[in-house]
Amino acid sequence: MTHTRNVDTLIAILRDPRRGLAVQDEAVRQLARYAEEAIPPLIALLSDEDTGVRGRAAAALGRCGARAIAPLRAALPDAAPLTRRGIALALGLTRSARAVRPLVGLLADPDAETRRRAAVALGWLGNDYAVDALTAAINNDEEEAVRAAAQDALAKICAGRRP
Repeated sequence: MTHTRNVDTLIAILRDPRRGLAVQDEAVRQLARYAEEAIPPLIALLSDEDTGVRGRAAAALGRCGARAIAPLRAALPDAAPLTRRGIALALGLTRSARAVRPLVGLLADPDAETRRRAAVALGWLGNDYAVDALTAAINNDEEEAVRAAAQDALAKICAGRRP
């Protein structure tokens, strides 16, 4: 029961626009401690009318591990770039190879910041599956920040191959 109360309190902090970003960021970190109880209400927040709430919910879900990948993927059709940006980083935070394919898909997102964050997250994951997509982003993306992030991610993947 105590865990449920803690989760409810942390969820309320995520939804309260009067809370400062530092307090909300700490709530995001703390929710990972209660992943089992936190995942259902965080999934519900992915549909919140406030894009900031959706982004924070995505970040909290990412810290809950691989169990969060399916709900994060399901939320991707969200039209708000801020939410897709949050989901991109959240998928990387899962540290799961299952997050690589949706992140590769986000490298083609219309929003440049979403593409940049997807590249950053792919670098965190270090999975060889992303090499071709990152190479294509380096060669073809019109945004310098995306190309730079893709190059950095590719370097991390290649560095991970060394004995």
